[in-house]
Amino acid sequence: MIIKSRAIQILIAFTTLVSQLTAQTTPQPMSLAACTQHAIQHSPLVRRSELEIKQGEQFIKEVLSVGYPQVSIGGDFTYNVELPTSLIPGEFFGAPGEFVAVQFGTTLNTSMGLNLSQLVFDKTFFLGIEATRKINDLNKLVATKTKEEVAYEISKMYYQVQLASKQRQILEANLDQVNRLFDMVSRQQQNGLAKKIDVDQIGVNRINLETQLRNLNLQVEQIMRALKFHMAMPLDAPIALTDTIDEKGYILPEVSVTKPDFSQQTTLAILDMQRVLNEYNVARYKAGYWPTLSVFGSYNFQGMGNDFSELGKSDNWFRFSMIGLRLNVPVFDGFRKKSQVEQANIELLQIAEDRRRASEGLLLQFDNAAMQLNTNLNNLKVLAENRRVAEEVYRVSLRRFSEGVAPVTELLTAETSMRQAQTNYLTSLLQVKLAELELLNARGILLPTLTSGK
Repeated sequence: MIIKSRAIQILIAFTTLVSQLTAQTTPQPMSLAACTQHAIQHSPLVRRSELEIKQGEQFIKEVLSVGYPQVSIGGDFTYNVELPTSLIPGEFFGAPGEFVAVQFGTTLNTSMGLNLSQLVFDKTFFLGIEATRKINDLNKLVATKTKEEVAYEISKMYYQVQLASKQRQILEANLDQVNRLFDMVSRQQQNGLAKKIDVDQIGVNRINLETQLRNLNLQVEQIMRALKFHMAMPLDAPIALTDTIDEKGYILPEVSVTKPDFSQQTTLAILDMQRVLNEYNVARYKAGYWPTLSVFGSYNFQGMGNDFSELGKSDNWFRFSMIGLRLNVPVFDGFRKKSQVEQANIELLQIAEDRRRASEGLLLQFDNAAMQLNTNLNNLKVLAENRRVAEEVYRVSLRRFSEGVAPVTELLTAETSMRQAQTNYLTSLLQVKLAELELLNARGILLPTLTSGK
């Protein structure tokens, strides 16, 4: 029974191990939206921008703390090596018209107390609170911009992997055809129906295809590792990309109905927020001309004596306290605040120029992407026809070669032309997709489109 129980335990452990290994080697299917989501959740760039938001929240609390009551406990201890000397009018000592040097005080002095202050009115403080909240909004916009940049890079690499994978499928299919052709011509040579040079030419073509396929496998692996790196995913994690650029499932975009709407562009929103912050700066500097008012108070104990034993006597300790208002009215600061206001106004003009240039740049980016998309769509139609013709020529050449009326060079030339036409079509289809991504990116809707799964 013990041996049987032990065998069952070993079987269970082995089954568990096999399941784990299978789970580790089975590629995880991931769409473009899933890759984008994973990158946004794990990218160090995105995490850093989110930490900026948290840091901004703490900065708001720091600014708010100025308006809260400020409480402190302090104390000091003094040992007078030599007591200070004061000159007292001689009238107090029966020597009119003269001054008598007298030393006052004790050797040891100490005090401790509680101090309290509270800001009552400071216009710059209240404007600063509003401005710091806008800084937090700016940090959120910057974080969104970082996510958009990550999503754009992920999208480009995702479809580059897909293109290389499609090219690999073409090479594998062509290599399979060449292998079958090689076997057929080899049998014909053995039966005296084909020449050795025909077999050699097909063999050379097969070696070239095998070399191209090995190089393409390395290229796919290289791009895939770059994609995982930008996704912040372990480089050895097996994944399978599910979205394809196959023309059968791809809907060509309608460029004519796409309008240059930049209302969702984060770049412009960031500049607008910077303008708002600088407007607060102008108001804050101008508020520096306003008076400030605060209330303060303290409660203290003071002890005196010529040695520590005297300090220990309660009769030598005295208390005192005070409350008061502190008003500060700015009168003249050497035109410091005036210069600050002028600098802030100049920054507003600079931001206005930056926004104008950014708007023109986005319009140029949109127009270029739209024109590139139109160009690629036109090329796609031509290349689709070229591919169809090349595939038909290959089929005819294969039939002619099988019938013995065409040389092997004609067949190999047709096969090379067909493979090139297929690759050119897929490359053009990728260029269409990349131009579409650029168009969405220019409008500022790439991230919402990817995350919504459209």
